[in-house]
Amino acid sequence: MKRRWAGIVIVVAVIAIVAGFLWWQMSSQQPKLQLVNTTFEVEILQTEEDKIRGLSGTKSLAQNRAMLFDFEHEGTWGIWMKDMNYAIDIIWTDKDGKVIHIVKDAQPSSYPDTIFRPTAPARYVIETISGTIERTGLKMGDMITLPSGE
Repeated sequence: MKRRWAGIVIVVAVIAIVAGFLWWQMSSQQPKLQLVNTTFEVEILQTEEDKIRGLSGTKSLAQNRAMLFDFEHEGTWGIWMKDMNYAIDIIWTDKDGKVIHIVKDAQPSSYPDTIFRPTAPARYVIETISGTIERTGLKMGDMITLPSGE
């Protein structure tokens, strides 16, 4: 009986080690972007369905996380707060990552009356937790380092 339990413990330990290694590998490959001197792990949205949903329905967003909308070409892409549970900062950049428009502290209560849009065409939109723009000192004209391949 003791050998059986020892075997089970060894199998569970091996599974835990492999799972931990795989998690570490995946987290170290998470795309990142740089706002001023702060690095964010980023989820990149490319499908139309993902862009429509965005952060809607999520409970929170960590300070070191961001969502990046890649619209593939420049336009005056609008962002709404449908089904949002918390306030966010919204950043629009051109194709090179230059900040061209900022909205601080966009509130869930702004939906459905407000769709936030940039004043000039943008390729990327970045959503971060409210307070990020203040915390990082990000301003118009700053360059954001986008994830490799973007």
